[in-house]
Amino acid sequence: MKKIVITGGLGYIGMELCKIYSGQSRIKNVVVIDNKFHSSRVEQLKRWGIKFKQIDILDSTNLSKEINNADIIYHLAGITDVATVKENINIKHEKLVYEVGVEGTRNIINLSSKEVKIVFPSTHVIFEGLRKVVHDIDEDYQPIPVLDYAKGKHDSENDLVESNKNYVILRLGSLYGKSFDSTRLNIMPNLFSKISSLHGKITLYSGGKQLKSLVSINDVVRCMEFVGENKKINKEIFNCVNENLSVKNVAELCKKINKKTEIIITDDPVPNEGYTLTNKKIKSKGFKFLYNVENSFREMINAWTDQSQIISNEIIEIGADEFVDERGIISNYYIDDSINMIGYVESNKGSIRGNHYHPVQTQKCLLIKGKYISATKDLLDPNSVVETRLIQEGDLSTIPPNVAHTMVFLEDSIFLNLVNGERDHENYGMTHTLKYDLVNRQLGDLLIESYKTECRVCGGGINHYLSLGLSPLANNLNNEKSTENEMYPLDLNFCKQCSNTQLSVVVPPEKMFNTYLYLSSTSEQFRNHFIGFANELKADLNLKKNSILVDIGSNDGIFLDPIQKLGITSVGVEPAKNVAKIANSNGLTTYTEYFSNETVSKIIKKYGKADVVTAFNVFAHSDGLKDILENVQKLLKNEGEFIFEIQYLLRTINDLTFDNVYHEHVNYWCLLSVIHFFKDSEMKVYKVEEVDTHGGSLRVYATMNKNKRAHKSIKEYIELEKKNKLDKIETYYKFANDVEKIKSNSLKKIEEILLDNKKIIGYGAPAKATTVLNYFGINNDHLEFTIDDNKLKQEKFIPGTGIEIKSASKVKKNNYDYVLVLAWNFYESIVSNNLKKFPNSKFIKLK
Repeated sequence: MKKIVITGGLGYIGMELCKIYSGQSRIKNVVVIDNKFHSSRVEQLKRWGIKFKQIDILDSTNLSKEINNADIIYHLAGITDVATVKENINIKHEKLVYEVGVEGTRNIINLSSKEVKIVFPSTHVIFEGLRKVVHDIDEDYQPIPVLDYAKGKHDSENDLVESNKNYVILRLGSLYGKSFDSTRLNIMPNLFSKISSLHGKITLYSGGKQLKSLVSINDVVRCMEFVGENKKINKEIFNCVNENLSVKNVAELCKKINKKTEIIITDDPVPNEGYTLTNKKIKSKGFKFLYNVENSFREMINAWTDQSQIISNEIIEIGADEFVDERGIISNYYIDDSINMIGYVESNKGSIRGNHYHPVQTQKCLLIKGKYISATKDLLDPNSVVETRLIQEGDLSTIPPNVAHTMVFLEDSIFLNLVNGERDHENYGMTHTLKYDLVNRQLGDLLIESYKTECRVCGGGINHYLSLGLSPLANNLNNEKSTENEMYPLDLNFCKQCSNTQLSVVVPPEKMFNTYLYLSSTSEQFRNHFIGFANELKADLNLKKNSILVDIGSNDGIFLDPIQKLGITSVGVEPAKNVAKIANSNGLTTYTEYFSNETVSKIIKKYGKADVVTAFNVFAHSDGLKDILENVQKLLKNEGEFIFEIQYLLRTINDLTFDNVYHEHVNYWCLLSVIHFFKDSEMKVYKVEEVDTHGGSLRVYATMNKNKRAHKSIKEYIELEKKNKLDKIETYYKFANDVEKIKSNSLKKIEEILLDNKKIIGYGAPAKATTVLNYFGINNDHLEFTIDDNKLKQEKFIPGTGIEIKSASKVKKNNYDYVLVLAWNFYESIVSNNLKKFPNSKFIKLK
């Protein structure tokens, strides 16, 4: 078996050369000799199948035993921490540098066999004595060494040339490039890269005009193997350089990569103005340089610059740099961490894994087959919430330490668990995997039954961007303070294909709407809003007494009433029995059922087809959007109009009205997603306008008459949404970060108030209060109670908080320091109506 010896093999060049020979260690006996011992490097050699011997090259007895039968010796051993100018010379150290370099090389020559081939790295520094600039120095140019390091290299060159041994000498340029922890940082290119990675200052003496010949560490070791293994290359000297740059050029490259790098120019002298070497000779032998300085600098600077820590509970990545041909797909995953174990895991549909966390390890899971819901919670943040995300085939999930994690499998699945760290099973639950009950069987079953895995508008994939935690149903108020509520994830997801936003989970509608505590007519603002629109609609569409209007989700008849008073036939559809009963008792015809195909048939049979169908803030309530659309189309006349109001996503994003998110609203619309939804329907969206309800809503006009001319508002709002980047997921990530900041700041303010022994009460118990209070973790320890004018809500409790809802008439007015307005969309009217009732209180909002 051919024997390869690499002296100084634990060094900068040595480790990279060993990496190349690791691919041949099955058929070659590769031995590294070094006088130092570095645990991680020696471990790596063992993994590569390379032997290690701790021997000093001046120890001729032990050295002889290892090299006397070597076929190739790469003699890299030597001291590289040397002075570069006379002013920095330490005579004792320089003497040692010379002795180790020259005497060590002589030991290699004298103790090796006659047949050996010695590859020796010399240096471009042997020309440091040049007094003027010389370009393209070739291998025949007379060296002019000055300092002991260069003199030692030159003397070793001569010793090799004068020996009877076969040799190849490579005169290396200034090396650059990242290696293992053996990377040399006292070389100008690497030093500049390090300074740049730390946003430091690079000082250029004499303006940085000095010329340098540079070469990548990767090309150097490739060249060594090339000349070492090539039987036609014997007793030769080659320059091994690639790029020729000034020191200033090198600094400017660093600044190009990291603009925070500062360059300082001085007039301080340099030993010489530099010189360049030519690589024509080595290239004539067929060697090709593959690496360039800019890419290598970028790799080093990026590797050493402080990176943003994983601040979210989970990062999900897909494969990159895909290669596709008729055989299939190759997809690549780039992992910074080292891995010492890969676990192959199969999981059955409906099973639950995890319910644990790792105190020090980052967990990476690559899903090969199937689909699962990932539930996480940050254990380092006492105010964190449970988050859920959908993981699909090909997703690489990264979860940082101290994040509790559970997997709920929607399909039979296979994943790889990529681990770096201790995995001894006897230490399970002690050091590397600690139990944390995050998802029980009940919650797991709920997730399996209700989780959405695709966009309901276009069928595309969904991308998580905000979690508001496990939250109870917003309008299902409790009769008792201690009532335990069913909790459902409240997570927002974005579809990159149609710009739709939707919730992860769909709660069965009968749990929310059979009995409903929200009455639209309670609000004077809403009553006036619908009275005004009724008059506007009659005029714009020329509605007559024989016209028919059907309102979906008509609540207590807030819109039916003004329409009916205008003499127009109005019909409501409202599934909440208690609310529909109120409407019918007021003479407002209301079907107590969901807007289904059967309901539409009943209406058509009794009234005929409708001129107008309306839906106010309910078009977001249904998971079956396409069924609604088909039923509307069935109900409308040929020229009929469908007019609906939706909570406007643009205002939610820009105004940070995240508390308008709750389980009743499964979809969050912008015009881009609306247009996409209607694209293949029988209807045409022809006009939009904004209205001031629910923190900002969009009124959308659609018609069965596809020839109707589109209003200019369509183009204007599409342009507005694209200007605000509603079609880019980065917009939604920023929104999520801003929401987190609001939560943090609000909790801080409330804690300061309570620490000052002040009392806080709430005003309002809207659905948004359930969302924000549960997300923030605010309960009856923070708010003593809240006031609401809706009699249906009084003497009940906001779910998940234990906060009682009271009538204003039962509250002592002068006992409270702060009134926290939870119905912030009515903030001004609530304050103006209650200033006299609470003269000693300060009115505040959470945001």
